[in-house]
Amino acid sequence: MQSPSVQPMQQQYQQPTAQTVSQVSDDGYWALVNGSWVPTELQNEEIAKGADPYAGNLGVNTIPQTPNQVAFYSSPSSGAHPYPILIIGVVIGAVLLVVLAGVLYVWASSLAGDDNDSNLVGDWTNPSSKLELQSNGDAFESTGTFDSWYTVGEDLRFEVEDEEGYYKFRYSLVDDILFLAPYDEDGEVSEDDCVVYLQGLNGESQSYYTDRIEQADTDGNIPYWCNPS
Repeated sequence: MQSPSVQPMQQQYQQPTAQTVSQVSDDGYWALVNGSWVPTELQNEEIAKGADPYAGNLGVNTIPQTPNQVAFYSSPSSGAHPYPILIIGVVIGAVLLVVLAGVLYVWASSLAGDDNDSNLVGDWTNPSSKLELQSNGDAFESTGTFDSWYTVGEDLRFEVEDEEGYYKFRYSLVDDILFLAPYDEDGEVSEDDCVVYLQGLNGESQSYYTDRIEQADTDGNIPYWCNPS
């Protein structure tokens, strides 16, 4: 392919009008029009900005033409659209946050379980009620009063789902007997309201329960702050 012949500057850089463009150079600065290479609008714009005329490579980018067909020149894409990648990143980030939240929840639950008195886990009964304390912090009481439990020092606290606050009891575990006494509004232990449970299901028997409490009283195992009714 031969380079365009050198012509006077004012003629060389005229933009063709109403002519058929059959080929464009690789750099986009030359167009083959009716058998002659002439500068494109792109080159004219660059020269108007002070650039030197381009020799260019005139060997490729053949564009098939038909009568009255208009050639359209578009800038090459700068790369893949960033939005799909951004959306994927947001989705992955959201999934990771959900997983992290689950891990933190399990971790926090395990810490709460470690703080609880493991000796309280199990069934506790007396002739009128049953209390079940599970290792995961769930609590089940025969009257349906409590939903969860945890210990803080000498206190056993019960919570109710969807309610703020908690029920607070002083507790003591002596052998197989659990003593519970609530705190009153002044923060004092209400010893006359003390409730006693036996470990397992033996406490459901009135006779067994009575004998066991009497034995604990004889042995001096009933806390001073508990006055079983």
